[in-house]
Amino acid sequence: MNRERDAYRRMREDAYDAITSEPAPAPKPIKPNYLSAIVWTSIVAAIVCSIFMGLLLYLVNESNIESNIENAASHAVYNLQQTVREQNTQLKELKEENKKIYDYLNLWTPIDCRRQHERWVIPGVGLPEIILPDHLTEPKKYNNIELQMCE
Repeated sequence: MNRERDAYRRMREDAYDAITSEPAPAPKPIKPNYLSAIVWTSIVAAIVCSIFMGLLLYLVNESNIESNIENAASHAVYNLQQTVREQNTQLKELKEENKKIYDYLNLWTPIDCRRQHERWVIPGVGLPEIILPDHLTEPKKYNNIELQMCE
């Protein structure tokens, strides 16, 4: 119990001394050393950046990003080549089928109705430009039994 009394008495004495004592002396002015602060900050920043850069370079080296990118690019080129080859074969097949259809239509089209005046804008590509004759081939009378059934 004496210990608690001594602690309480010391607290009261310290409080009384703080109230009655002289004010604390003014602190000495401290001149900051900006040059030293800049140097130390630069050193710490360089060390931290070099550590993190080394860690990142190690991770990039271990993850094989370059080889993965090269593999992806080569696969993309190979797939593109395959697609172009398939489209070329399909285009050849379509040209052959179009030729068969053209020959079939020429075979079954009456001679009178065939177009004689076709002019191709680009030879063999697209549809021909059709030049119509000066007069229309429609019958003048509707009661006429001879109707031309072209196109």
